[in-house]
Amino acid sequence: MSEDGERPVEGRLIGGRYRLAERIGSGPAGTVWRARDEHDERDGRDPAENRAPSDRGDARIARYVALKELRLTGEPADEERQRAAHRLLHEARAAARVDHPAAVAIHDVLLDGELPWIVMELVTGESLHAALAARGPLPPAEAARVGLAVLGALHAAHSVGIVHRDLKPSNVLLEAGGERVVVTDFGIGAAQPEPCGGDFVAPECGEGRGAGPASDLWSLGALLRTAMASAEGPLAPLLAQLCATEPEARPAAADVAEALAEAAGASLPEWVTAPPAPTPPAPTPAPASVPPSGTAPEPRRLTPLAALGLLLAKKPERD
Repeated sequence: MSEDGERPVEGRLIGGRYRLAERIGSGPAGTVWRARDEHDERDGRDPAENRAPSDRGDARIARYVALKELRLTGEPADEERQRAAHRLLHEARAAARVDHPAAVAIHDVLLDGELPWIVMELVTGESLHAALAARGPLPPAEAARVGLAVLGALHAAHSVGIVHRDLKPSNVLLEAGGERVVVTDFGIGAAQPEPCGGDFVAPECGEGRGAGPASDLWSLGALLRTAMASAEGPLAPLLAQLCATEPEARPAAADVAEALAEAAGASLPEWVTAPPAPTPPAPTPAPASVPPSGTAPEPRRLTPLAALGLLLAKKPERD
């Protein structure tokens, strides 16, 4: 949300397409709205049934979407603010490449005026933060199930070079009436020009050493510790490894998946069990040109000097 005094209101049309319906959330990175896609005419659809395009079997955007207005500070003409807007657009477009059932689907990224907006699938439910506040900690098996889904989304992001950098309970959604867990804000919240810190931020990020995939795993460990009443129990050894100070001391994602699947009583995800894609063979050098079978070779062409020498050699000697 902008801080120049202008606040969008219900009914405003964004990007000439998305009609704001109601505010459904707000945080340091921006405000999330429920909006109607006015280019989609599928009347009578229940908004609670919305899914990402890959889940619906077609490429059209859901009639109701979640619209995130990214927060920017400063005056619209400020160079720093303009750079921040460009950086946020870049981060959002990169995040759209993350393809996993537990990663929120990003349908569109646009500018309305000078403010960046992200069009996402609408997930009807509540955040993990709200669930913990309302009903208390999760049993270890349920926490492991949530963690396994989150880990799958992180692995998909890391596979395309995206680091979340802002994983926390408020960025994990629990879909109502189902088992789906959805991770939001891949790299977007941390793209803000704010100091890196907080209970869910890895030590190396807080120290300015930069964030990598292992930083997200540290944040996953912090999230699991928060989700459970105690760090004791079947996940205790895993949590101790995930909270290692040095990134290289933390376990690999596949090892984390094995521990979480065992605690959740679930099967290992496919990305752990599937064999790695074979490395394509090196190209074979093209063979030397050979005349087709049955074709007489082209006669050798002689230079004039060579032809003269051959003629002299065949001339008979005189008595």
